[in-house]
Amino acid sequence: MNIQKEYNNIYNLITDKKLADAFLLIEKFIPESKNADLKRSFETQKETYNFLLEYTFKGVEDPERPKIYKTIQKELLNILQKLKDEYFENNTNSKLSSEKRILENEIKKNNVTIESEVLQLLKNKDKSETIERKSLIYKLFFHIWLSYDISDADLNSLKKLARSKKVFYHEKSVIVSALTTSVVQRFDKKKIISLFDFYDADEQGIWNRALVGIVIAFYVHNKRMYLYDDLIKKVKQIKKDENIETHIEQIILQLIRTKETEKISKKLRDEIIPEMQKFRPKIEEKLNLDDIISDSLIEDQNPDWEEIFDDAPDLLNKMADFSKMQLEGSDVFMSAFAMFKNFPFFLQTANWFMPFYAENEEVEKAFSGFDEAFDSFAFAEGLERSAFMCNSDKYSFCMNINMMPKAQRGMIVELFKTEMEQMKDISDDDELLKKGTKDKHIFTRYIQDLYRFYKLHPLHKEFNDFFETSLDVHNTLFFETISANKNTLKIISELYFKKGFYKEAIDVLSKLKLKGKSAQKNFEKLGFAWQKLKNYDKALEYYQKAELFAEPSLWLTKKIAFCYRKNNNFEKALEYYQKAEKEDKESLHIQANIGHCYLSLNDYENALKRYFKVEYYEPENVMAKRPIAWCSFVVGKFDTAEKYYQKLLEDKPTAYDFINYAHVLFCNNKKMQAVEMYLKGIKLKDIKAFEDSLAEDKEILLKHSSENTDIDLLSDYVKSKLL
Repeated sequence: MNIQKEYNNIYNLITDKKLADAFLLIEKFIPESKNADLKRSFETQKETYNFLLEYTFKGVEDPERPKIYKTIQKELLNILQKLKDEYFENNTNSKLSSEKRILENEIKKNNVTIESEVLQLLKNKDKSETIERKSLIYKLFFHIWLSYDISDADLNSLKKLARSKKVFYHEKSVIVSALTTSVVQRFDKKKIISLFDFYDADEQGIWNRALVGIVIAFYVHNKRMYLYDDLIKKVKQIKKDENIETHIEQIILQLIRTKETEKISKKLRDEIIPEMQKFRPKIEEKLNLDDIISDSLIEDQNPDWEEIFDDAPDLLNKMADFSKMQLEGSDVFMSAFAMFKNFPFFLQTANWFMPFYAENEEVEKAFSGFDEAFDSFAFAEGLERSAFMCNSDKYSFCMNINMMPKAQRGMIVELFKTEMEQMKDISDDDELLKKGTKDKHIFTRYIQDLYRFYKLHPLHKEFNDFFETSLDVHNTLFFETISANKNTLKIISELYFKKGFYKEAIDVLSKLKLKGKSAQKNFEKLGFAWQKLKNYDKALEYYQKAELFAEPSLWLTKKIAFCYRKNNNFEKALEYYQKAEKEDKESLHIQANIGHCYLSLNDYENALKRYFKVEYYEPENVMAKRPIAWCSFVVGKFDTAEKYYQKLLEDKPTAYDFINYAHVLFCNNKKMQAVEMYLKGIKLKDIKAFEDSLAEDKEILLKHSSENTDIDLLSDYVKSKLL
């Protein structure tokens, strides 16, 4: 039995208000439960629901009925969750379940609660980072992360912690992450309320993380959120915050960027790193890497990059693209640091969310073997301030650098110092221009920390990895409640376009109800997105809607023509390409497409005129030579066709270049030469390509005086040469 599938089915029945079906399905699982309270609760809800049905259809008026109905839904969801919890605890040997059992035994043995642990932390008058204090934070993280249904007392104590000045910033950050990851794994309304409390405490860095947690919680549990009026009320309260829409937009955009992280990592692994490795000796020679720590290089002397990368301009462009992506917030370091999450530091789950701070004893240990002249604390402070790596990767960097040979270690440190200074200058300039840059950096790095946790933690396969889902936060009740600004949806759609997520872009664009020129542009974008998904019917539908607003632009005319051609409606495609030609008579692209349309309509003479025009202005264009050769053959201009096929054979010919050239030779009564070309084509492809071409082109071969018998004999003769 697939318990998760059953759970999802019943969950959807409850949230979709099909309670009778939900009761029947839950009733099948109730006898298996050993929880007497759970069984009683189910019977109570069943009885309440039957009364509600009875009174409703007897016409009894009850203004409380909607509230009672919601309460039944919520209670059924709680019962369903507890049944699932019980099943997994009794039937699986997951490491996460094992950790929870250990925690529960410790709680019972020592009679501790989240409240008692928080109060112990708040009693510490000496705000110093002792081993005992750190141990308490780790325990509190585990207690919140793995606990089910925290109490009101726990909730109140966490609220005090959120407001307390006795608790370090990094400690609060870890607690917020415990709440977030716990809520992702399992719904707990009080933990979501606690996230709001940390948000309301208004401490920079903490409220940012709490807001990310709130957004994710409402996204993961979106289907049930309409049941909780108190949570919706809290969303409406934060809606009043001056910059809330900007912050939500930044979070959503960063979540979307995580969707391309695997693609970026793959590009690094498969393209950039192999190219860098091949190119390394030349870089070392030209940059004199042995002396890279010399004063001259540190003093910002700029090497002649253009000259160095003369032999690999694509590599330079790719590196520049990655630098730009890094500044925009794309996660370019995931693959580089993925292998450095095996240090003992990361065995403590809370440390995956520990903000990087220079005073951390683990950082001090990492730099303990360095020369006395090296100011490790200043370096660590610089790393703490820098915005170009997430916290998790900063720790990985420090711990990995301690394992390096001394010479290599020194070089890396100097390079990173230079990089940090440059990034700081960029960041300082940006801060002057944009007040909210720091908040944006916190959102970005925290979401990257979360991404690493869900992808790289040793137990990650046991987590509910929300990064594997659609991440369409714009479709949630939370977003609907917070955002009244259409511009946010436009920005989201633009990022989807930029990253090539066209299906998602269509979903966002379809929500925009625009008028006038804005509507026209929106229809154009929808058309383009459908075109990129190769659904040319839908693309045409939206392009034609855009066409109704005003005289279509050249761009739109060409797109409509392209879609008609892809749909094999060559008459309409030709009509639109000819319209485009009137606006841009010099475009060889338009001329070539007009030629393609004539060719598909079997108007070879007109096709030739267009292809000759393309070739005249672009003599080296092989793409024009191929259709010229073919059209010349079809209309019987064998000498011209031969000349062009001979040119094609000089420059990476295809199997069909040989086969089509052979057709020309055969029809021009050069049969033995034709056989030679057929054999070359077969060698490049296979015998089927030859047989298919003979069958497809038989009508043209017959047109040029060949007999059926000759063609049959040709096929046999060529095959005999292969024996």
